[in-house]
Amino acid sequence: MSIYAGRVAPWDGIQFIRALRHRARSVRRVSGLRSKTVMSAVVATEVLLGKQNQPAADRVVPVRVKGMDGRLAWLRPRSTDRAAFEFLYYRHHLPPAELSPPVERIAVFGANIGLLAADLADRYPAARLLAVEPDPGNAVLARHNVAHLGERCTLREVAVWYRDETLTMRWEPDAWGQLVTGLPAPHGAAAAGERLEAVDAGRVLSDFAGEAPIDYLLVSIETAWYEMLRHGDWTKNVRCLKIEIQDHHDEAVPMLEALGYQARLQRLHWGAFATGIRVA
Repeated sequence: MSIYAGRVAPWDGIQFIRALRHRARSVRRVSGLRSKTVMSAVVATEVLLGKQNQPAADRVVPVRVKGMDGRLAWLRPRSTDRAAFEFLYYRHHLPPAELSPPVERIAVFGANIGLLAADLADRYPAARLLAVEPDPGNAVLARHNVAHLGERCTLREVAVWYRDETLTMRWEPDAWGQLVTGLPAPHGAAAAGERLEAVDAGRVLSDFAGEAPIDYLLVSIETAWYEMLRHGDWTKNVRCLKIEIQDHHDEAVPMLEALGYQARLQRLHWGAFATGIRVA
């Protein structure tokens, strides 16, 4: 059983202690007695009861984060939100050092609860941001977590695809959002998920930036990345692209190179990131 993903039985003392220690860093990353108490409760509930696939967005709790000017981060107990909070500190969401300035327009496809977009805004204070998140519950949290940015950040609750299309989506355990399962079932057949109207990614970017380039685009859209890159004309105005991938690892770099990027792959124990910088 995975300590990270599952519930730990309270009578399994060794596993219970290990799980608490693994998550204790989240408590250390918040400041103030109230926030530490709240985060401790989030951790204990997660360890004892496990995660829920789609926890209600009305059960949000605020914690005050160290090193963010005392700003609040909003999370849901028994969700992937605490893991999303921890993900900030691995810095996988940051652009490569080789990305030349200026960085004035940043977009995040699969913004989840908005923490990555907020952190990028802190690191690039002159940049405008676009956060795109199709999951309604995640989008509620994202609005909380980017609210301090005001007009600097545009949040769109929409699914992006390589063209306008009706897709079928589903929620899977341990996923951080909806997964694309394919096109809708034929008329009269049972659909394997919820239908969702997806929007052309190129149009979403141009609505945000006009004719100006997107300097950095972070893509975290679960398995949908592969079809998006296979039909990658929408990337033509993106200077730097970083994609979280879980499959087709050996194909990511050649696909980015075919789109005009100098690309590399960073493998991790749970997946990989493919990064491309457009060749001048």
